Amino acid sequence: MSFTVSHGNGIAVKYKNQTILLDPNFSDFTSIVSHAHSDHCPEEIIKKPYCTEETAEFANIRNPSFHSHVMKEGKSMKFDGFSVKLISAGHILGSTQTVIEADGKSILYTGDFKVRENLTCKKIDIQHADVLITEATYGYPAYQIPDSEIVRREFVKWVEEQLKKNKKINVGAYSLGKAQEAIKILNDAKIVPQVSDMVRKFSESYRKFGIKLDFLEKDEDGEVFIKPMHVIPQTKSDFVNCVLTGWAVSRDYGCQGFALSDHADFRELMEFVEAVNPKRVYCVHGYENVLAKEIRRRLKIQASTLTHRQQKLLTDFS
Repeated sequence: MSFTVSHGNGIAVKYKNQTILLDPNFSDFTSIVSHAHSDHCPEEIIKKPYCTEETAEFANIRNPSFHSHVMKEGKSMKFDGFSVKLISAGHILGSTQTVIEADGKSILYTGDFKVRENLTCKKIDIQHADVLITEATYGYPAYQIPDSEIVRREFVKWVEEQLKKNKKINVGAYSLGKAQEAIKILNDAKIVPQVSDMVRKFSESYRKFGIKLDFLEKDEDGEVFIKPMHVIPQTKSDFVNCVLTGWAVSRDYGCQGFALSDHADFRELMEFVEAVNPKRVYCVHGYENVLAKEIRRRLKIQASTLTHRQQKLLTDFS
């Protein structure tokens, strides 16, 4: 069979004389971009990639030279001998998984994904595939992230306690995805935050796509400020600081941390693989070696890593 999968310039799926690149660094073939976080977007565009409308807009905010073809989620697009469909990944607004079908076989590439409910994007769509290429960010058994609703309540409670003490608060969150989730959580608690410039740009686009978010105008003073996470430890002021990240389950950020994640934890990764029910799994991005080992041991499914420059024939999947 003339179908191969390799890892180098993103994930390359080759069928006969055609190549599809999934989240490549350089989009020099037919390319799919799963979502607009910088580590999944091409640095250079030679041939315009395909993605959702939301991903196209967010990527263009970060990189004005980003231009793409827009694909409708859930609608198959025919290429030369195979079809491609984007389905929700539940990671951030506009994030998708890629389903590739040809020769009676199907490949599902997850990109980054989250199985639990997100307040500011669609829930994940889970479907069967013969071959699964999955992220492994939290692919280590110790990474068990608490229930999201519990974390949200703890975050709001902490913010309200600080406000009662007349403290001002910095909330550290990734500018795209997590920051908008933070705004929504605070809004539901009747708190309207101030936001940094980049968070504002992405949040205004969320509004455009129908996600209701309230944040202060630029010239308004606020008590709660949402900023990119990487600047929070550097902030020296009379503010108290916190960060929102799944890594808070194991890392000390020098301030209050809340384990709110946009990724599946280990248990959810395993449940997702079981639900997809593939014949073969490849793990990338994170604890891929550990996750592959656990999939083999616990689920009895063939699983391995897809390391850089490694290539596999689809005949290996049968």
